[in-house]
Amino acid sequence: MLSAWAHTPDIAGDIVPSFAFNPTDPWTTTFQEALRRADLAGRRVYEVGVGTGTNIAFMLRQCGASMVLGSDLDPRLPLLAQRLIGEIAPDLLERFRPIEGSVNLIDTPDARAGVALADVVVGCLPQVPDPDDPMYLDFHGAQLETAAPVGGRTDDHIAHYYPWTAFNDYPFNAVGLGLIEALLRRVRSCSPAARVVLTFGCRIGRDPILRLLRANGYQPEELVSRIVPQNESTDISFFVALEAALRGTGCESDFTCEFYADPDGRVPLTAAEAKERLDADPALPVFHEICVLRGHPGPAAE
Repeated sequence: MLSAWAHTPDIAGDIVPSFAFNPTDPWTTTFQEALRRADLAGRRVYEVGVGTGTNIAFMLRQCGASMVLGSDLDPRLPLLAQRLIGEIAPDLLERFRPIEGSVNLIDTPDARAGVALADVVVGCLPQVPDPDDPMYLDFHGAQLETAAPVGGRTDDHIAHYYPWTAFNDYPFNAVGLGLIEALLRRVRSCSPAARVVLTFGCRIGRDPILRLLRANGYQPEELVSRIVPQNESTDISFFVALEAALRGTGCESDFTCEFYADPDGRVPLTAAEAKERLDADPALPVFHEICVLRGHPGPAAE
C-alpha cells in the first residue's frame, strides 16, 4: 500500500509543497536505506522535519518502529502527514503522533516532551547558509571579493539553506553545521540516552562532521554512504569562500572541501574547481558524497 503513495505525488492536490514530496530523491533513498539499517524495530522515533510523512510510514512499516513522533518548521506538514497516513495506511495511524505548530528544531514544549520519549531522533537538515543571510553576505564579500549570487529563491529554499546568523553561537556553524549542532545539544538536553540518525552532505569533508558528533557527545557510526549529483538548486559559493578563508593560513590541510567530477568519486575537485565547472556549463555534472551517521551517546570530547 505504501508503494502506491510513492506513485501518487498529487494525492493531496496543490497543498503539498513540492520540496516535501520526492521519494525518488537520492537524499531520501539514501536516508531510508540507512533507516532500514538503524535498528529501529520496537523503538520510539522522533523525526525532525516530517515533510509529508514518507519517512514516518517507512519507519513504521519497513523498519518496525513502535511509534514515530514528528514536527516540522512548516506547520501544515505534520497534520498533512497524519491525514495522508490515515488515507493510505490507516493501520499505521495510531502509531504516529504529530507535534503541531511551526517547530524550529525542537523548540516548543510539545516537541521537547516528544523527544524525551524517543529512543532515536532522526533528521536531514540544511547544511548551507542562506545566501541572503547578512552574515553570509559579509563573509562572501570578504573572502571572494565579489557579491554573493542574488535571486534563485524558490519554494524549496528552506530545504536547502538555513539562517546562518541565528546559529553563530555554535562553533561548527563556521562550516555550515550550526543548525545540526544546535539540534544535537537540544537532543542531549531532552533525551540524553537517545541515539541520533542524521544525513550529512560531505562537501566539507568527513572530518569536520565526525568532530561535530564527538564534540557534542556522540560516537559516530556510518550507516550508509553514497556519491550523489550536486543539487542544482543549492549554491556552492559558501564552500568556495571557506577554501578562500583558509588560504595562506597554514591550516589548509585541516579542512578540504570534497567534490567530484564523476559519479564514482575518482576524480576529486576542490569547491573552487566545482564552481568553475558549473559556471562554465551548468549541464556538466558535479558530485559529492552524502553519508548517514548514527550517533551513540557518550562522553563529550574535550
